[in-house]
Amino acid sequence: MISGSDPILDAKITVPALPAWVIQRPRLARRIGQEALTSITGPPGAGKTMAAATWANGPGRGPVAWVTLDEYDNGAAAFWSYVRAALRRAGVTAPELARGEPAGRGFLVRVAAVLAGHDPPVTLVLDEFHCLTEPEVTAGLAYLLRNARPGLRLVCAARTDPPLPLHRYRLTGELTEIRARDLAFTVPEAAQLMRQHGV
Repeated sequence: MISGSDPILDAKITVPALPAWVIQRPRLARRIGQEALTSITGPPGAGKTMAAATWANGPGRGPVAWVTLDEYDNGAAAFWSYVRAALRRAGVTAPELARGEPAGRGFLVRVAAVLAGHDPPVTLVLDEFHCLTEPEVTAGLAYLLRNARPGLRLVCAARTDPPLPLHRYRLTGELTEIRARDLAFTVPEAAQLMRQHGV
């Protein structure tokens, strides 16, 4: 149930600011948010959040709804409250949930109906996606992604593959997978970083 009793933390629905030393990596930015689903996976410190934030802060991205997840969001109430708030910040008129209304099929149908016709598409970025393990939440997200196209794209940044039906999106060519080997700096990128730090 979504009670609406807990406040929404602004920092969790704000795209992270880029540090002055960030290395622009167009080879990654070109791949993010182009398909229905983008999965960015790698160990801690691999640069998942920075890659997604660099893309989200770039020009011509269309509306971006950003949610940074943590262990307290692993439930329907908290998760959908933050998704709804992020969508609203991105300019989407997300439907209201009455106090005590379950975040079930009715709510998801209303959200999907709003997003499906959105032009340009809205990209929902879920950072730290590995914090979501509750089957009810991931099943609801899979339902939303399946039924809100073409107006919704999803970007997941996580330490492991998100528990979504990735095989379906692979088969239809609607999945972009960015892994640790892709996040690793190339030699020219490493050289640029070293120059920035006077090495």
